Amino acid sequence: MGDTSGDKLRIGVIGYGGRASGILGMLVEVESSVRVAAVADLRAEQIKAKNHKLLAGAAVYPGPDELLASGPYDGLLIGTNDHTHAGLACKVAPAGIPLYLEKPVATDFDQVGMLMKAEPSFRAPVVVSFPLRLSPLVTRTKELIAAGTIGRIENIVAFNDVPYGADSYFASWYRDPAKGSGLFLQKATHDLDYLAFIVDSPAKWVCAMKCQRVFGGRADKPFDLKCKDCDELGTCPESPFNGDSMISPESREHWKESRSCLFSKGIKNEDSGMCLVEYENGVQASYTQNFYARYGAGRRGARIHGYKGTIEFDWYTGKITVMKHDGPDVKVIDMAGDEAHFGGDPELCREFAAIMKGKKDSRSPLRAGIASALTGLCAIESADKRRFCEVRLP
Repeated sequence: MGDTSGDKLRIGVIGYGGRASGILGMLVEVESSVRVAAVADLRAEQIKAKNHKLLAGAAVYPGPDELLASGPYDGLLIGTNDHTHAGLACKVAPAGIPLYLEKPVATDFDQVGMLMKAEPSFRAPVVVSFPLRLSPLVTRTKELIAAGTIGRIENIVAFNDVPYGADSYFASWYRDPAKGSGLFLQKATHDLDYLAFIVDSPAKWVCAMKCQRVFGGRADKPFDLKCKDCDELGTCPESPFNGDSMISPESREHWKESRSCLFSKGIKNEDSGMCLVEYENGVQASYTQNFYARYGAGRRGARIHGYKGTIEFDWYTGKITVMKHDGPDVKVIDMAGDEAHFGGDPELCREFAAIMKGKKDSRSPLRAGIASALTGLCAIESADKRRFCEVRLP
């Protein structure tokens, strides 16, 4: 749409939660001309009362229709609950405004179909929130592969051992089956995306398994049980009231009032899962994730095998290791940094700012969001039905 307000870039925000506010903060940091012109959120009155600095001068509406009618905007950001992303994206598409869309872009096959049908109506670029594909680690790895360092990619082994999984996916809203859609979507959507990006080919077949062996499943623990109300609060390994808890000492005070029972029967999230993916170009990848790793056990990355060599990277160490197959040489490239999402979030914000100015297209487009969501949904179906699932992306 271009800059409609002189030297200012006006952005409208639909859903002003923690993720959206974080992205807006980074967006303003990388592009000082951005200002929030309007917010649409069901909690409109609460948001007005809090007087957020980022929202100074912004209009606050209870719904997206009012926001869209109050334009024009140079960009829109959708940061609502996951199950609303697809519908809202389709609603704003005809406006022709650059869109920053949180992941996953869809939470069921019907929503994927809706986005596929609506895709031609998106007249402006979409940036899907896939920071890993734009992180410096992946950018450098792609450069090494393109230079022929390992030859053609033949196979990938990817891993995500999540050291904050208990807190994020079993003690927060993600644990609610009415809001979540399983961790092949909520979490692995990032990893399934960057893998397809590195392979440069869409997924064709998926075979997956998942299980719940650590968290959830206890019939004597109601879904709404809080640690503070539990008769095991002094002995449970996940209780902030237990001096020998698995929770870090500095976090226990924070959790005392709000922590929900991680062992409740009503939790449906798997605590570990794995999938095999075959891409249209023939490359095969395995991916595993678990949500009970802690501290130094955390890692996230991949080992990429070619005939001429192997590349391994891990976002937690910030290192890329290049191992040639024609000799004992090993090269370690240190790219450690402390930016959000391993440097991917600031890069997404720079990209979106440039798009709002009309200067470039998206490197994290809607089609990538659709492909990742579809692959994750196929992984869930495969695990549930114990069969291979074909990923059908037109």
